[in-house]
Amino acid sequence: LTVSPSSQLAQLAGMTTLSIDTGDLTVVKEFASTGYITDATTNPLFVSQAGLSGDPTYTAMVDEAVAYAKQRESGDAAVSLACDRLAVKLGREIVN
Repeated sequence: LTVSPSSQLAQLAGMTTLSIDTGDLTVVKEFASTGYITDATTNPLFVSQAGLSGDPTYTAMVDEAVAYAKQRESGDAAVSLACDRLAVKLGREIVN
């Protein structure tokens, strides 16, 4: 993504910290590469939408989180642990 230094995005970034709110890691990386977006957040709905996209990146994250949880817990505790593990993994990806 190429953004002109005179764009509205660049002008706004000069006035405040810009954050992107998405569960799509490709979008986060694309906008972060401009240097104008310096913060990111997401919510469960966006994560769910990204996870349902069939993208192998998300499939691998879910598979890893489920395997991790199954090795340590069972039943509802495993589901909770898998969700926590997935949230942390996605958070790490967003930060990187």
